[in-house]
Amino acid sequence: MFFRRHQSPWFLTALILFAVSSSLSKAHQESAAASEKSANKAAKVTVTESGFEKDVASQAAPAGKAFFVLETEWTNIHPKQKIEKSKLEGKQDRTMGTGTLLGGKKKEAKEEEMVDADVAYLVPNFFDHAYILADGETYSLDKLTESVPGGISLKKGFSLPKQGDVKRVRFVYLIPENSRNIAFQFFDYSYGHILIPLKGDLKLATGARAAKPRALGEFKDSFLELAATAIDFRAEYNEEEAPEGWRYAVVKLTGKSLSSSGAEKNIVQVEPQEYIWVATKEGHLYYSSGGSTTEEGYIRFTPDFYQSQEVAFLVPAAEKEISLGMRVQNRVYLLALTTTPAALPAVKPRAIHKDGQTMEIMLFGARRDKGIVILDLGIRSLVKSGIEIQTDAQFILKAEGEDIYFDEEATNGLFHRPPTPFIIPPETFVRFKLAYRIDEMPETLYYRGYESENNFSLSKLMEP
Repeated sequence: MFFRRHQSPWFLTALILFAVSSSLSKAHQESAAASEKSANKAAKVTVTESGFEKDVASQAAPAGKAFFVLETEWTNIHPKQKIEKSKLEGKQDRTMGTGTLLGGKKKEAKEEEMVDADVAYLVPNFFDHAYILADGETYSLDKLTESVPGGISLKKGFSLPKQGDVKRVRFVYLIPENSRNIAFQFFDYSYGHILIPLKGDLKLATGARAAKPRALGEFKDSFLELAATAIDFRAEYNEEEAPEGWRYAVVKLTGKSLSSSGAEKNIVQVEPQEYIWVATKEGHLYYSSGGSTTEEGYIRFTPDFYQSQEVAFLVPAAEKEISLGMRVQNRVYLLALTTTPAALPAVKPRAIHKDGQTMEIMLFGARRDKGIVILDLGIRSLVKSGIEIQTDAQFILKAEGEDIYFDEEATNGLFHRPPTPFIIPPETFVRFKLAYRIDEMPETLYYRGYESENNFSLSKLMEP
């Protein structure tokens, strides 16, 4: 086997919090609604101060954005629960459940003394649960939350062990500086959500009154609702200039998770550098080179409220007609940007080989250019999983009895080089070119596949 089926992992984060005791009744479930609520059945949140800052922890906000700093006070209000005193004290039954010792008479069962016990309120991490809603958009905690006095690690657990315990936490968010309607949203699918208005109209903050943005392309299923709302071509992105002949295509995505695990709802997370791409009308594919990702490299979509994300792609400057693709698990979503997605090659290949039930290999042409042979190839996946291609092991030129492998440097200099990583999304067509340094006229292209192999004759395809 010379390439692997590339499985897309589940990127889901369950939104569930815990209250810990020796005995818990079934947790109350509730969906988020645009109504003010500063407490749930287990915790009360008080906002003591909030406002915009241009600089936080010696870091300036980027143009058009501002840091929104939120001071909060958290109180455990969970009612105490009755439990057996022996369980609270951790006493052991040394009779191993028989009720007798050393053959003595069985003791009569005594009524167990019951005592009140505190129930701890635990948050696994605030990053998955605490958000700012601003003018209908959802914003995650900024990493500066870990650097400010009174802040907390984004991935660290938070606890209020006893009833009446109080702790203060400072949060930092990066949001548009002209935000007019702002609210604090805390997700808790066990004890109830918390929604606190901070500025302007609460319904406008949650997006309840907002008109749906015009979409270039969109989809909705039981897992995710997503729309591509804008595309912008730039010469640089995140202070990185595009190489000569290239530019960045920056796509704005707006969406929300519809995924759930029973009563709990999930955040959908996608790693754009492996699972989001743009494709040209001819089928050339370019994976993301960055975006509004977490430190782990994911873009995220929360349940109940829309969240905007930004994804950037390095594309040839001459390419103007592109579409967007995204893979979540082994579902592939295709969205129009400046053109509709192409399911099949735009032109008929000169030769084609079917590699069993796995994929089709297509040869569109071949040409020589100053000691380099450039092959124009395509792959169409026939399976519902990604296919990882190993170029040097699978596409080999044959010339006068010698094996000639593709030249990585020359191939990377092509505008239509293979995507990085070289993964064919499920049931998707990808077109690409490979460059080989060779002085002789190659006779054939040898393809080594998953289920079969093939020799493509090049004698009638070579262009001068």
